[in-house]
Amino acid sequence: MRNNILLLIFSVSVVFAQNTNSHNLNSSTANNKIIINLQNNFGYTIVDVAQAMEIPEYSDITREGLVDWDQLNYKGLIQVFIPKGKMLIGAEVGFNRLYRWEERYKTFEGYDRWRWGTIWTWHIGALIQLNFANQYYLTTGTGVYTFMNGTGTTVGFPLGVGHTIKISDSISIPIEFRTDII
Repeated sequence: MRNNILLLIFSVSVVFAQNTNSHNLNSSTANNKIIINLQNNFGYTIVDVAQAMEIPEYSDITREGLVDWDQLNYKGLIQVFIPKGKMLIGAEVGFNRLYRWEERYKTFEGYDRWRWGTIWTWHIGALIQLNFANQYYLTTGTGVYTFMNGTGTTVGFPLGVGHTIKISDSISIPIEFRTDII
């Protein structure tokens, strides 16, 4: 990731548990000092894999280059929020599977060989969640993302919007659409 590559990660939360009262900021939140969210998201990473990996696309002439990739994104994270007035202030820690790649190349002897990898990051960040209409929310913040393959660390900006479905007095399942710009 040596060339300033912009990664846009779009994901949808499929498992997300939290305290139901967190989205109804009224007197009942005085009893709820800490809100913990668990997220398990799947989505898509927008990135030019050939440019990000500095591998040319496959050529039929040389029979070398990037032969296969996918941009399926997986994100797992934990968020902790504290109610402050009409918003929630918090932090998150998690990891992202950004994309997978496979390269075909020739050895000095002319034999075909393949190498491949999957790009992951872990991150930690600060968040603000603004709640409106008792069941909708907007989450934004900033975080530090470190690539697990040793290529570097960068600042990222998450932005999510969601709708909360109340399951019980202590659990709700929001449906969240989120993008992380890193």
